[in-house]
Amino acid sequence: MLRKIVLSLLALLLLCACQSQFTANSWTSDREKRSAMLSDLLNKNNNLVGKTEDEIISLLGKPEEKLDEPAFQYVYYLGRAGLGVDDSLLVLQFDENWKVESHKIRYD
Repeated sequence: MLRKIVLSLLALLLLCACQSQFTANSWTSDREKRSAMLSDLLNKNNNLVGKTEDEIISLLGKPEEKLDEPAFQYVYYLGRAGLGVDDSLLVLQFDENWKVESHKIRYD
């Protein structure tokens, strides 16, 4: 029983250690560590939903990619996913008023 508790605490500690605090400076300067900041970013910034295009650019910088099909989207690189085979991407979808409507993580 004690062993399970200790292992659970160690796993929780490792999960917490893998997350980093979001700062706009860190986000723009170290693209490979963005995935570790993602949870903090979404919690601090109320999931980004409702933010304007200008607010997003001020917070995250210019996106790596802008899409207009199937909807207006900004794509931000988050780093390598899994075993380093795929890239993970933060995709922000905007409504017709250029406010963030939703976000998702995509793997390419």
